[in-house]
Amino acid sequence: MKRFIFFIIIFQAAFSALAQNNHPVSWKFSSEKIAPLTYQIKLHATVQEPYHIYPQGSAGGMGMPTEFLFDQDDNVEFVGEMKERGEEQKDGGSLAYYSKGVTFTQTVKLVSERKTTLAFTIKYMACTNQMCLPPSKKQFTLELNDKANEAAAAEGTLNSSNSQTKTTSSFAYEDFTMADMDGKMVSSKDITSKSKYTFIDFWASWCTPCRAQGRELIPIYNNYKSKGFDVIAVSLDTDVKAWKKASQADGYTWTNLSDLKGFESPMSKKYNIIAIPRNLLIDHKGNIVAMDLHGEELEAKLAELFKI
Repeated sequence: MKRFIFFIIIFQAAFSALAQNNHPVSWKFSSEKIAPLTYQIKLHATVQEPYHIYPQGSAGGMGMPTEFLFDQDDNVEFVGEMKERGEEQKDGGSLAYYSKGVTFTQTVKLVSERKTTLAFTIKYMACTNQMCLPPSKKQFTLELNDKANEAAAAEGTLNSSNSQTKTTSSFAYEDFTMADMDGKMVSSKDITSKSKYTFIDFWASWCTPCRAQGRELIPIYNNYKSKGFDVIAVSLDTDVKAWKKASQADGYTWTNLSDLKGFESPMSKKYNIIAIPRNLLIDHKGNIVAMDLHGEELEAKLAELFKI
């Protein structure tokens, strides 16, 4: 079977930033003594345009909530809940996400006078209105009850495992086998060989742009499926319940597959997926005829291919 080799250029500025290992979110931390053995910890995220990150309690599964995981320390007691405030936030208001920046504040009290190292992990996700980068997980430390009241992230802290050093890569599409939501193994060839054109969509339940584009795909799918158009959705979720819930909530009736390995999936690595949504449009022979088409662009391409 003839395959076309495609050289993929990371054409979005966001991709270029990631390729240079410059994540669009940076963190700074400080501690202020506000009472005996009591400190106010501030964790500030600076977010580059056009990205944003999500609140701790991001609702509805749209966007991965920012999460702070503190290591257990017998000398540390947490006072109250962590508070957050975005740079664009108005008094009494709330935001669906934070652009530009946000400060998270937590009060802690030490049990004894000894110097204490507060160790914690931050889990978060950076998105634009069009796509999301892989979730990030970084570890930091902050010294308490020391002469230095401020601490910045040390160089070499954990970055996302998906950092890229190349701006181009090549691949040819190959059929694959993956589990559906019932755990049944499905061969993509059973679908691609029977359809004139198949749209292979890489997405995830927590990716807001992915789900918006998935809903836009529904009427296109319904309009062209009788003409020989089919869809295979490959989820980069790692939580099977979240994957099923999102697919059912948004009404995806096409083939839904996932190996629940996220960006560590062999599929993700093969196609150099460093952000989602991404997609391939292939013909029945497995040739890639288009990439990263959405909405009106996809519909126009299908009209051209089906000569409507």
